[in-house]
Amino acid sequence: MNVIHTAVITCAVFVAATCTACSKQSPVVAEATAGPVLTVDDYLKQPDVRKKVFASCANDPGRTGDDPNCVNALQAERIASAGTGRFPRVTP
Repeated sequence: MNVIHTAVITCAVFVAATCTACSKQSPVVAEATAGPVLTVDDYLKQPDVRKKVFASCANDPGRTGDDPNCVNALQAERIASAGTGRFPRVTP
């Protein structure tokens, strides 16, 4: 019984450590997306914030693709750049 208990605890620690390592964002992205989730309208009204978040998220799309602030900043950047001919590059 003691061996099974030890194996279960070892597996639980391994899974927790693996999940934690996978979910960490880079410090720059974490700083840019920290705080409340801003709407697309918020990002359109604050171009300096939008550009900072957009740049951080675009630099690491694999980890930030589902982050609400990254999604909203990307959409706001698309709207803001429409008609200017300078469209942001979107990595699939």
